[in-house]
Amino acid sequence: MAESQVDLTRKLQTVEHDRIELVQQAVEVLRSIQSGNEAELTDALAGVVGLGYLLGVQMGIHPHRIDHVITGGYRVAAEVDTSRKPELMEVAQYLSKRL
Repeated sequence: MAESQVDLTRKLQTVEHDRIELVQQAVEVLRSIQSGNEAELTDALAGVVGLGYLLGVQMGIHPHRIDHVITGGYRVAAEVDTSRKPELMEVAQYLSKRL
């Protein structure tokens, strides 16, 4: 019993650490947008995406499922938000190739 509590505590600490890291990466995305540095923006966006997948896995959600939800949601959003339709469809099509 004590061992399972230790495992749960470690998992919660890991998730909390990664959650904080995700927020920090989001801040880096905003900073890099403001600075206009494409390399920094790419790194920051990769950090957000990677941490999103990592948090999903830690919570028992397979990355494939996350991709599937994004793809469906962006296809629907593209029909509603015609001003961003090309960008939304580009992401949806990219992810659907991975599914």
